[in-house]
Amino acid sequence: MWRVPWTLAARAARGPRRPCTRQGSDSSAPRSGSTIFALSSGQGRCGIAVIRTSGPASSHALRSLTAPRDLPRPRYACLRLLSDPCSGEPLDRALVLWFPGPQSFTGEDCAEFHVHGGPAVVSGVLQALGRVPGLRPAEAGADRGSAQEHT
Repeated sequence: MWRVPWTLAARAARGPRRPCTRQGSDSSAPRSGSTIFALSSGQGRCGIAVIRTSGPASSHALRSLTAPRDLPRPRYACLRLLSDPCSGEPLDRALVLWFPGPQSFTGEDCAEFHVHGGPAVVSGVLQALGRVPGLRPAEAGADRGSAQEHT
């Protein structure tokens, strides 16, 4: 059975011990930097934190962090093990949701990760998303602009 030792979560928050190298040729990895990710539930202590991606590489981000690697059924919550895409270290067990565009809040492909709200877990997942090719951290209010254009 999988367990969440605090040391693993803390180690994941610090980042991998070796540099991240992509193994093999991953033609499914998008080359565009237009996919953003951010903590959507806000800063501070909480039981559950929501991290959202929006853009064409959202499906790649979801497949890179979750096991099994297939996309969940659209708009249904699914329990998945999240792991670092470079080191393979487990980060958390999380509910993940897949929202294919254009039927999403922003009109683009979106993925949500509902993770435990501790700072080590949230930081670890955000760092792991930052290591996925084609993703970049969102600037303040970036998803609101996409959503307003979509409505």
